[in-house]
Amino acid sequence: MKILLLSLSLCAVSLPAGAVELDEEVDITSGSVTGLSCALKAQKTGNLSVLSACPLQEALKEIVVYDVTEELIFRFTKGPVPRYKLEMAYGGGSIDATGEVKKIDKKTGIVTIAVEDYSITEKPKAGGFKGCL
Repeated sequence: MKILLLSLSLCAVSLPAGAVELDEEVDITSGSVTGLSCALKAQKTGNLSVLSACPLQEALKEIVVYDVTEELIFRFTKGPVPRYKLEMAYGGGSIDATGEVKKIDKKTGIVTIAVEDYSITEKPKAGGFKGCL
């Protein structure tokens, strides 16, 4: 019995924290809108400051969403989320989204979802917060 429990606990530890499967419904809460290279760097190093400091040149290549809690990178299928809305949140804004997993890149682990519902928080304007006056 002890061996069985030990082997079960080892199996649970070996599974990746943010594992998803095809056709699974996923919820992204406060996902960081950033460039692909910055998301990959944040995922690899754990340094989340690169997400909001990602250069605008990276947006020309590809915009992705990094889920900080699940440590997953998401691409969206063409459709409900217009690119200009992602650009308004790029480098400091966030997105809440619900969708269905359509593809998982085996090489990079990047998940592509078909978004069903979303809301975007734009990047704050510089100097917008004045604090307590």
